[in-house]
This record gives sequence, C-alpha cells and structure tokens, in this order.
Amino acid sequence: MHHVLSRIATEGTVLARRHVRPFRRAYLIRDDDYAGLLRVIERACQVWGGVGDLIVPVAADGSVSDLYRTLLLRSELDYLVVTVPDAESQAWQQRCGKLGETMRLSVRRGEEVPVLLIAGARDAESLRTVTVTDTPANDPWELVYSVMLGRLPHRPDEDLLAYSRARDDLQFSDVLTLERQTPESLGVDDLLARCRRVTPVGLSRMSLTPRPLWVGSNGVDDWLQEAGPAARDLGRNVYVLCEHKSVADAALLWNLRALHGWSTIVPIGLPVSRTRAGELDVAEVVARIETVARQPFWVTGAAPMMVLTSATLPQEDLEAVGRRLPHRPVYALSPSDVLVPAPAPLARSSSMPLSFAAGRALTPTLTEDDREVLALVDTDQSVRVTVEVDRQPLPSLVPLRGGRWSAYPGYGGGGAIVSASAAGVAEVQWPQTWTLLEAAAREHGLTVRESVPGQHAVALAELAGGAHGLRWLAHRGLLSLLYSTAASTSMSWFKARADRLAREVAAAQEDPDAAMAQFSELLADINVSHDAETSGTFDFSSLTTALGRKRSVAEAWLRWALQRRLVLRVVQLICDHCGFKLLRPVEQTSNAGCPRCGRAMLDPFALTSLTFRYRLAEPLRRSIDDDSVYHALIMRWLIAALANRSGFLVGAHPGVEFYRGKQQIGEADIVLLMADGTIIPAEVKRHGRQLTEGEVGKVRSIADALQSPTVLLGAGDSSDDCPQALAHDRDDGTARVITSDYWLTPIPRPAIDGSGLPRWSRDNNRPPGTLQDHEEAFCRLIEEASARAFGTHDPVRDLF
Repeated sequence: MHHVLSRIATEGTVLARRHVRPFRRAYLIRDDDYAGLLRVIERACQVWGGVGDLIVPVAADGSVSDLYRTLLLRSELDYLVVTVPDAESQAWQQRCGKLGETMRLSVRRGEEVPVLLIAGARDAESLRTVTVTDTPANDPWELVYSVMLGRLPHRPDEDLLAYSRARDDLQFSDVLTLERQTPESLGVDDLLARCRRVTPVGLSRMSLTPRPLWVGSNGVDDWLQEAGPAARDLGRNVYVLCEHKSVADAALLWNLRALHGWSTIVPIGLPVSRTRAGELDVAEVVARIETVARQPFWVTGAAPMMVLTSATLPQEDLEAVGRRLPHRPVYALSPSDVLVPAPAPLARSSSMPLSFAAGRALTPTLTEDDREVLALVDTDQSVRVTVEVDRQPLPSLVPLRGGRWSAYPGYGGGGAIVSASAAGVAEVQWPQTWTLLEAAAREHGLTVRESVPGQHAVALAELAGGAHGLRWLAHRGLLSLLYSTAASTSMSWFKARADRLAREVAAAQEDPDAAMAQFSELLADINVSHDAETSGTFDFSSLTTALGRKRSVAEAWLRWALQRRLVLRVVQLICDHCGFKLLRPVEQTSNAGCPRCGRAMLDPFALTSLTFRYRLAEPLRRSIDDDSVYHALIMRWLIAALANRSGFLVGAHPGVEFYRGKQQIGEADIVLLMADGTIIPAEVKRHGRQLTEGEVGKVRSIADALQSPTVLLGAGDSSDDCPQALAHDRDDGTARVITSDYWLTPIPRPAIDGSGLPRWSRDNNRPPGTLQDHEEAFCRLIEEASARAFGTHDPVRDLF
C-alpha cells in the first residue's frame, strides 16, 4: 500500500533514477585552521566532483555542532577525511576518528579521481580555458573568492595522482589550458564577472550535472515542517555574510553552494566590513548586497526573496542589515534553516524502468555515455551508483549505511548505493518501508512493533484498497451507522468495554459527578442488540438515511463497499419446520440446515419479496470495536496532505509500540516517518475530551525519546465539540490537534502561504470548510467515482 509503512516488498515495474557519481567525502577541519581550509579547497578542485564534498568545522575537542552532526548523519557520504593542522599531533586525528565510528563512516580518503583523467578522455579542442584567480593573502575578499571560484596549485598533488595510478609527471598543461590572473581590484562586480567563466570549481564539475535541492513554495504550516524549511521554500537566493578568515563562514558558504549544485551565482558570500569602533559597517554590507541584487535574473538566478545568514554574525546584525533593504522581502535566518542534508549534489543522472520481484531488481549501472566519460577511470574502485525509486523516498539513516559495518549494500541520499561493476549490472535490494521505520527508531536506541489496533487499521486499509480508499468512510452519518452495526450481543464483551471506558473516565476526572455524567455519555455510544434477527447488520434504508437520504449516494457507496468486501450481503432464512430465523451470506443459502432442529430448510425464504441486509467484514468490525478506524482515517488525511510534496513523507502507520530493550516506553496511534528520518508520533481519541494531559504526556514522552520536533493529536469530534483538546494546540508548532473539521475532507490539500516562509498561527489555519461542506463533497465525489466504476473506466473515452 502506497505510503503505508508495511512489510510488503516492492513488486512490479517502477520508474527509477540512476545517479553515477564519484565517492563523496566530508572534510573535518579544525574551526580555527584557515590555512587547512584553503588546502582542502585546492584539493577538492583537483578531484572529479570534489566540490560536492562537505567541509565540516570541528572544535578543538573533536566535537561538532548539532547543525553539522545532522548534516553528517543525513547526507549521502562515503568517507570522512581528517585535515590535521600544522601544529597538531595525531591525537587530533584520533578524536575525529571517534566521530567516524558514531557516523559509521570510514576515516580515510578512499579512491579519488583526478579531474585530469576525465578531461583526458575528452577532445582537447572541446575544453574551454580554465581561469584560475589568485588573490593576495590576507585580503578581506580572499575567503569569498576561494570558495566561490575555487583554487588550483601550480602542480597537481602527487599523492592524488598516485591514488588513481596516473602518470607521476602529469601536469595541468598536458590536458588543459589554464590562465592565471591576479585581479587589480577585488569586489562584487569583479567576482560576478569571474563566476560566469570556467573556474576551478567548474573544472571539478566536468561531465557532472547538478542535483540541486528541490525548491517549492508550498509549506505544511510550521507544525509539521521538515528540517530547514527555508532551504526548500525560499530557494537558493542566500547571502552569506562572512567574517575575515572565518572557517565557519567559509564552510557554510561552501556547503550551501554544494547543496544547490553550484549551478548559479547564488548562494553567494560577501565579506563584512567593520567600523573603527569595531561595529558592523551596515551601509557597506547593504551596498554589496544591492550590487548583486541589481543584476538581471539570468546572471544570478536569484528570486525576489532574499535570505541573510552567517555562522558568526549575531542575529541582531543580520536583522539590522535586513531593515536597510525595505524594498524586497528579506529573511534573517540561522544556518540550520538554510543548510540541510541532501544527496550528493553532483552526478550523471538518467532514468530507467526497473522490474522488482520480492524487493530485488537488476539494474544496468553505466550508460554508453558514462563509459566514454570514464574511459580512463577504474569504475569498480572509484565510482558509485545511487538508484532511486520514483515516489518511494528513502531517508539516509546510519543503521542503513553499508561499508565495513554491514554485509548488505548501503543506502543514502534517497536511494540504494551500488558499485559500478565491470559486469555493468548490479542487484538493487529495495528495503521494505517497515524496515525504514525500524532503522529510524534504532538510531535512538529503540525498537518498534505493530500494536493490535494498528494491525486492525492496516487490515482495514488493505481491504479499502489503500489509504486513499479510506476516504469513503469519512462521513459522520456513515460512521455512526457502522458503529451501531458493529455492536455485539456478547455481554462479556460489553462488560470488558464498559470497564475500559470507566477506567478512562476515572483517570480523566476528579469530580465524581462529572465522571458519572461523562461515563453515561460514553455508554450511550454503545448499542447492544438483543434481537438475533437484526444483530450486526443494516439495510439499505438505514444506509440511505445515514447518508443524508440520498439514494444515489447510498447505492454508490454500497457498490464500492461490496466490491472491496468491506460489507457482506446477507439474507434471512426461516426454518419451515421450527420457525428459527438466521442470517447467511447470499452464497451460502443453498442446502442450508437449521441450527436449532437440524433439519434441512426446504423453503427457507418467506413468501414475500427477498430483502437483503449487510454485515460488516471482520477487519472493519474490529477496527470499529477498538476505535482504530479513527487511526486509519486521520492517517489517511495526513498521507493525502503531506504526500503531495515530493520527497517529504516516507509513510505512516496507524499503531506502533516503542520499546527500549524489553521495556515498552509507549504506544503511538499513528506514526509518520519523514524523508529526513524524523519520526513524528500521534495520539488519537474518538472523543476530544479523552485527550487529557496524561494522554498527551504519554505521546510527548515518545516524542522526547525520538527527538521529534512535534507531536500530533487527533480527535473524532469537531473543533466545536472538543474545546479542551484544542488547548493542546501550541503556537510554537510543537503540537497540533487534527479534528474532524480536517480529516473529514475527501481531498486534503496542504496549506500554502504565498508570502514565503510559512508562519503558524491559529488564525491562518482555520479548517478548510465546514463539516457539511466536507460531507457534500463526499457525496459528490463518491457518485463520480461510482460513475467511473472505481478504476475500470477508460479515461481515453473522455476524448470522444
């Protein structure tokens, strides 16, 4: 089932994307080692795809900030490379090595492909001149020029050539035409002009295409934003304000440009100036920003909205600069808002169909064009292939990384990572979505298990044809009918249910009178039949009444429910000997025997016309019995609202138990697994008044264990019926109550804030229409679906 976390292996033919790329590294640099930073940039520009590597500042004690820890955990990486400062001992490398163990990444360079080998496989006449810009040491613009344009030494690094067994005496001039320049005047205009030439950065990207971060304008409110929403919703128009010789600012700018594939002039870095008093020269910074902003769109690729960020400047300085730019939308954001994990930004990408059987498929690893480009490269040792399956996002999770920690292939960057073998074919093993949830929980030291209500809700979703099919249960009158139909005549069942309800009320209230009143209300929701003739069934007339007395709607719904076997058509048989009455499915009416007298019913039907009744299938009855039908319905709404956003949601499950060792720490009624590896738990109640502080506290304890940014709460009632539950809504985005005003809508749509960065508030998140609007849409859509025969209609006929 699409977007429902399950143990079902991928089957059939799917569309896949193949990304051929060199190894990707993260360079660990001491946060005060500016000379080491320049050496890394020189090295990266000599390596094919090296400008797609990450640069990570590390403190003297070997620790990294939360921003870069997340970047290392969630990015598509193969190795960590430790840059040892000139005056540092091997103890520094050992401290960084511990970080590699945590990330399950080898601390070494791995195979590096000199870009000269790629250039050597091409016709020399087709290569343009590479402009190398040498900047004076200690100039304020040196940092920005080095990152934006790149650096090249006069001779290739000897050890780099040795790694790939190239000639020891191979020179840049043997393959390329280089032109070294020293600008007379460094500044914004000169930098923009040089960015449009072939630079050392462009040389490293040779024959690679960018895989930039997906950028869109539709948010899902702040209550459910993935990490770094601004990076996706505001695009790449980012200005990094850099302090002189700041390794942190240089790393931020380098990684941001890598994140967007180095395809445009923005993100751009600008050095900041100081007054004689040591304060930020706001006027000078604004002038430099305006110089870039005045360039035509085709030069910069920038959008009207602008983001200011810095790893060193305080937030108030960024805001002061933003206030001096009143004629355009400006956002002053922290690096964590704009720098987010992403796949390797540079690759050779192509599409192909893959045929999966039991989650396995064979894929060709290289195209003919790839072989021409890599003619001088040992692809077995130096190239990786990432295979992505369309509409099946795969989060980068540490337990799924391969390497020496696992006998299985590695996963990262949204796909399965395989080797470009000499055979030209590799096997892709695509993980089950439940395995992804297990891996995400394991990162936090937890294990997961399906809860019993979750199993019932999943069975219901399977019977309905997937999460999308559950929309045909989202109607108040219909749910009320199904609940009354599911009532059991078993008094033992009633006693167990009543005891459970009594415990819930006792835990929720201290006032005995109020507790009794609410308990009476809950008892009124249970309908216990005493008549064997009508127990557990409904007729067409009752269905028509439940659906607003619309006969055509009732016919359409019944046609769908019978087709999906959610309900079974039964008829009443009457023993012509003893008069005993019983209900049997239509298929079992022939040669029926009487359970009371044991004789065959020769004439079991009454003389009047035959009347059909309808009984709930067992998955539907069980999900109503334990209220997990609401888990399924709210999960359906979340999937429909979030899956519209490409690569945002992996899937959801309507009931998961979490364990630390053998001890259960909690049970979530719904779990969302996001594409960034985040797990978001939800607590769902049939009635909003059951969302007490204690119940919300339980789901928050799960969220704390998973380091979730938010929790979700669901109620079967409308907003008007559960004001106490709505008190849990948090303006800081850490909780949201999803009432029937939301989940009853047949076609949910994500919230869109065209002004840019979505801001959560109670005012701009009003429910999308009234309950009556939702149910009218339900009736209209199910009739339309019935007219199309629920998938058997040929849309080509609409052209006639």
